Amino acid sequence: MAVVTLTVLCDNTAAMKEGIRAEHGFSVLIESAERKILFDTGQSDLFWHNAEVLGKDLTDVDAVVLSHGHYDHTGGLQRLARVGNSFKVVAHRDVFMPRFKKQKDGSLKYIGCPYDQSYLESRGLMFEFADAREEIAPGIFFVSEVPRKTVFEKGDPLLVVKDDAGRVVPDPFRDDASIYLKTELGLIVILGCSHRGMVNILYHILTLEGDVPILCVIGGTHLARVSPAQTSETIKALHGMKVEALGVSHCTGLDAADEMKRAFGERFFRAMSGVVIEIDEKGGVILQ
Repeated sequence: MAVVTLTVLCDNTAAMKEGIRAEHGFSVLIESAERKILFDTGQSDLFWHNAEVLGKDLTDVDAVVLSHGHYDHTGGLQRLARVGNSFKVVAHRDVFMPRFKKQKDGSLKYIGCPYDQSYLESRGLMFEFADAREEIAPGIFFVSEVPRKTVFEKGDPLLVVKDDAGRVVPDPFRDDASIYLKTELGLIVILGCSHRGMVNILYHILTLEGDVPILCVIGGTHLARVSPAQTSETIKALHGMKVEALGVSHCTGLDAADEMKRAFGERFFRAMSGVVIEIDEKGGVILQ
């Protein structure tokens, strides 16, 4: 019997299941005995399509949680707004910050949330801005403003914002948020994009919760454009934390995913669109 079920509704790649689609983005449905939470919405209504194919009803989710304010995690909000329900949306208050990516010609491409807060609220979405760590449901925690402590997780220099003086500066990603579930057997962690560093995030969660097992980690790791040395240091740190199952998604990159597969063997999987992960009462991870 599953204690927690994680259903990947959006990822860059799709599982070999009839009707399941992929796009550049991320979304996962988290179901526990007490709560049903949608984490991110991809960049379109694809997450909703995949949910219908998989027989998952999103109209009654208890909350929608946003990992950060990029279009490929927030673009599906308009699909939620069309439902007519008053969805509660939990996010860090920086989620609507204008964000850009540096192009090869030096120009800036807007990659922030496609919609402003007032537009979404006028269509029924209700925003609740969470603190750096907040229990959003019994045993389910939102965590952001993660301290940068590792020397090898430097962030992506192409991702920028404009400061109060209009200068282009690195995006601080204060809003880079993750969710973790605290169970009797250990922690289940869902990452959005890990802009503050995957290892930094996991270290921070363990600092908050103590030396407890990490049963499963899924989500984006933002290792797609990093050096092989950073990937190696990341894998070393994950081994040190004794992560029992690792499912990567979205912004991990093929090279980093292959390295992780070699390093973790049967404990590794790709958390693609359509993949369902069940964590049972013994802490076992079962893939569907």
